[in-house]
Amino acid sequence: MKTSRNTKTKKLFRRYMQEKLAITVLTILVVLIILAVILYRLVSNKGVDYNQIVLGHQNYESRMIPYKRGSIIDRNGTYLATSEKIYNMILDPRQMNSDDGYNYVEPTIDALAECFSYDKEELRQLIRDRADSSYVVYKKLSGEEKAKFEEYKQKKNEEYRKATVDKGGKNRITGVWFEDHYKRVYPYNNLACNVIGFALRDNNASGGVEQYYNDELTGVNGREFGYLNDDTNPERTVKPAVNGNTVKLTIDANLQNIVQKYLDEWQTTTGSKVAACIMIDPRSGEILAMDTTTRFDLNNPYDLSLYYSQEEIDAMDEKTKADAWYKMWRNFCVNDTYEPGSPQKPFTVAGAMEEGTITGNESYVCNGVMHIGDWDIHCDIRSGHGPLTVAQGIEKSCNVVMMSINQAQGVHNFLKHQAMFGFGQKTNIDLPGEADTSGLVYTEETMDVASLATNSFGQNYNTTMIQMASAFCSLVNGGSYYRPHVVKEILNDQGAVIRKNDPVLVRETVSENTSTFIKNALALVVQSGTAKAAQIPGYQIGGKTGTAQKQPRSEKNYLVSFIGAVPIYDPQVVCYVVIDTPNLPGEQQAHSTFASTVFQKIMAEALPYLNVFPEGGAGAAGDNAALAEQSEGIIHSETTAAETPTNPDGSAATQGPSYDEEFIEGGHAEELPAEMPSGASVEQAEDSAGENDDAQAAAAQAAAMAPQ
Repeated sequence: MKTSRNTKTKKLFRRYMQEKLAITVLTILVVLIILAVILYRLVSNKGVDYNQIVLGHQNYESRMIPYKRGSIIDRNGTYLATSEKIYNMILDPRQMNSDDGYNYVEPTIDALAECFSYDKEELRQLIRDRADSSYVVYKKLSGEEKAKFEEYKQKKNEEYRKATVDKGGKNRITGVWFEDHYKRVYPYNNLACNVIGFALRDNNASGGVEQYYNDELTGVNGREFGYLNDDTNPERTVKPAVNGNTVKLTIDANLQNIVQKYLDEWQTTTGSKVAACIMIDPRSGEILAMDTTTRFDLNNPYDLSLYYSQEEIDAMDEKTKADAWYKMWRNFCVNDTYEPGSPQKPFTVAGAMEEGTITGNESYVCNGVMHIGDWDIHCDIRSGHGPLTVAQGIEKSCNVVMMSINQAQGVHNFLKHQAMFGFGQKTNIDLPGEADTSGLVYTEETMDVASLATNSFGQNYNTTMIQMASAFCSLVNGGSYYRPHVVKEILNDQGAVIRKNDPVLVRETVSENTSTFIKNALALVVQSGTAKAAQIPGYQIGGKTGTAQKQPRSEKNYLVSFIGAVPIYDPQVVCYVVIDTPNLPGEQQAHSTFASTVFQKIMAEALPYLNVFPEGGAGAAGDNAALAEQSEGIIHSETTAAETPTNPDGSAATQGPSYDEEFIEGGHAEELPAEMPSGASVEQAEDSAGENDDAQAAAAQAAAMAPQ
């Protein structure tokens, strides 16, 4: 019995040990599998890094491979910004002076002199002086020059290897390599410069799309790791660079060219402090063209010679010069604010109709003046317009009608609809430095009866061009407020679309009925009201003129404007022209015809290009004709701006007489309230882009990197 018990115990122990061993083996196998998986992943994903570590224990060198910054193209594929590869010739004197018994210096110098006619003695001296250096930037070369040298080097080294075959073969031309760099190039110089912005060395971007979409345009640098083997031949491992994405704009380069041509014509004839234009698709918020006359050469963004004499530039200190650059780089359409004037009037009417304060069938009597609070606020016709309907109030640009409507709807309802239209709010356009106007509009606590009156016709509050253009689009498209944008798509380095900027409907502002009423009134403005100068034969155009007194009122400076939609009953394009302070004395500035005429010239050329033809004309355009894709490249018109037919007074031949224009709509300067909202100053209105925003930070960085 005892023997049997011992045998049983041994069997149990043996089985226990076998199970324990099996568990141990299984555990080890699992651990080994996990380690194998981890090692595989590390080798797969970090192979280059491990190669780098290995190479680091040998005669190791490393160099950066720069990425190519993404291109910027217009909606038709025309390149507006691209990067061209250039090459730095790098000399490695330490490698040339290797002490392995061979002479590398003279064969290398001979090769450089043969290919490029470099001075041999200069090269010898440089190699002696920098004998311990492995990195000497010597010359910049084109791709053709680089290829020429490499071909020559390969041929001569083959000869050297054959001559020393008994000693293992030696390359004798060595210690010369090339470092890739990219130079930012803007093929059309100043075209859309305020929209595009520019990229400095090291891909630091300032302004425009270059800055706003910098993360998309920026790639990732690669790295080349290498070492010299026993024969001093390089062995290398390369981690390729990842290039930046391409940004496709909503801008059409041909429309941009048309806009710039006619703004330039204005500036070189009468001229002004600044003139600007936005062309936008009201059905999507896509910006088709955007220009400010304070332009600059994107290839030379620090050149101030267009605006200052050389003596003035030489006299500038660093701060003055930085301020001058910043002013030149600003985009008036987005960065600057102003009192809009009469383009506000359709919004005053639309808000009152939406609120039910008016139906549109009311009549008013304009006697030329209304006494509001302590002020007598006049109409442009001092004797008065007489009886007017609501639509005629817009047509004739009557201040009295607008003030009467605002008195009826009151502060709360007026400000409610101003906010609906986006006044006092950023549009969130995809450009940097959009002005913040939240402190430049009234609140219910700060608005008094005089401010309610003057706001009705666009005085005593500030807006931006992009705010006004976006709000106006919602008035004429049936009430849909779309976020404005300048980028249509993002494409990767292979040309595949990786992101689309589809239209973003922010809110509905007015009903279809209100929109129709406003469009009818805007058509009257062009047909028989203050904007006859905007007429184009065969086209139904609707729009609104503006003539706003600037702060301070006593200086009698004016900002004139026109905003219009074509065709007015099926709007495909909205164009907004603003002229700030024409180069004329006092009240001679106050002619909205200046802006209406520029609008007329721009649209007369742009509409046929967009396949929007006169009624009954060739191939009347469908809903999407305005955005039919055009061929790549800029089409240069046979007719220059200077050849546009004009009347003796300089106005376009197709426009009506100048006396129909709006003139000094707010009355004399001393009779218009001068206070800004919430006590805001004129300086706040002019500098409302935000002192600490990213646009100013980028501009400051750009100024700091200016060539000395």
